[in-house]
Amino acid sequence: MAWRTIAIENPAKLSLKDNKLAILQDEEIHIPLEDIDALLIDNPAVSLTEKLIVALAEHKIATFLSDEKHLPTAMIFPYSQASRGVKNARAQLNLPESTRKQLWRKNIMTKIKNQADVLKKYNLKYDDLLELAKTVRSGDVGNNESVAARLYFSRLLDDSTRRKPMWYNSALNYGYALIRGVLARSIAARGLISMVGINHHSELNQYNLADDLIESIRPLVDDYILSVVASHHLGETNDYNLNREDRRLLLDIFNFNGIIKGRRFNLSSICDIVVDDFLSSILADSTEPFELPSLNK
Repeated sequence: MAWRTIAIENPAKLSLKDNKLAILQDEEIHIPLEDIDALLIDNPAVSLTEKLIVALAEHKIATFLSDEKHLPTAMIFPYSQASRGVKNARAQLNLPESTRKQLWRKNIMTKIKNQADVLKKYNLKYDDLLELAKTVRSGDVGNNESVAARLYFSRLLDDSTRRKPMWYNSALNYGYALIRGVLARSIAARGLISMVGINHHSELNQYNLADDLIESIRPLVDDYILSVVASHHLGETNDYNLNREDRRLLLDIFNFNGIIKGRRFNLSSICDIVVDDFLSSILADSTEPFELPSLNK
């Protein structure tokens, strides 16, 4: 099972040699592709061979490309390799409205419960979020998600606007972008249509489904940033900028653990399980197979 996350932050030449990632800088090192779960390229002076790009896609390695602000902005993932891709896509397109709304309800209920667990972990008021989770209706027509978000972030970051402290906003966006990318990889690998969501439906968004499925995972990202990244951050929190150590720790988010199906898995595996369960649900036209992660058992 792939487990390594690799960040390339200095000029380098990347190529494929003997089914390994060859990284040429001052010296050349080789890493088996089967060991790599994610690769982040964060320097404009990095070059890749076409042969390597194909191999990265074939091995389903989540490969991120960063912009000049060091934020993940693009990704390489396989053009559907699913053996039953047409069947899966057809089931997704034909999903009844009632089932779609119930899947979204389950997603939002779990998200709000997870937000309550995060607040509880940091000794903050959380009971009202548990009540909001209980009253989510089909399709979240009452917009409980939005109400919960305002309460949650005003307490977690002591800021109802979710814009300050600015460093936290940058760290959260970075973490969400990484998890969104891994979900997009899993969606593509199963032949699902990434732009067709169950709630998000923007015509300008190629990743509506990933933006749906990430919702219950977001609080786990929040917990990782507060418990790991923020505790090591040495700079000011009124600055948007993430330093190199921040980004290094954020890239390790894939190895942070959550609970799903009664067992502990890292977030990379949780993303795969969530997509698999979503696929099982749309094939069965039922919300029962759709299990989502939590912080605790």
